Amino acid sequence: MNFGPLCMLSTALAITMAFTFNSPFAWAEGEAVGDTQSCIQLSRIDESPAVDSRTILIKMRGRHGGYKRIDLAGPCPGITFSGYMHSTYIDRLCKFDTLRVLQPIGAVCLIDRIVTIDEAEAKALAARK
Repeated sequence: MNFGPLCMLSTALAITMAFTFNSPFAWAEGEAVGDTQSCIQLSRIDESPAVDSRTILIKMRGRHGGYKRIDLAGPCPGITFSGYMHSTYIDRLCKFDTLRVLQPIGAVCLIDRIVTIDEAEAKALAARK
């Protein structure tokens, strides 16, 4: 049976994408301390407390663990008192996504940067809370 070059190209592309997105290296973007990344996988987040009106500390779960710092685009009043929620259609929290403060209802905050941090910075941020 001759499937032709287009079918072979489609198969090769599908295999490449499967290895790329299922590879442990697919999430290696921004894993060095100080690196920024576009998104973090929601299912890998263990804890995510708001440290102050501009900063959220993320503790990652899994064998690689680690910490991330989310810098908000501006002050987000009420986020440290009542917490926040996010809405996304994918299993990722990304730069430029919005967070909604639970109380008072209506405050919306924009994620500016997601930065990989070390344990010392994470402890310093947690101490500020």
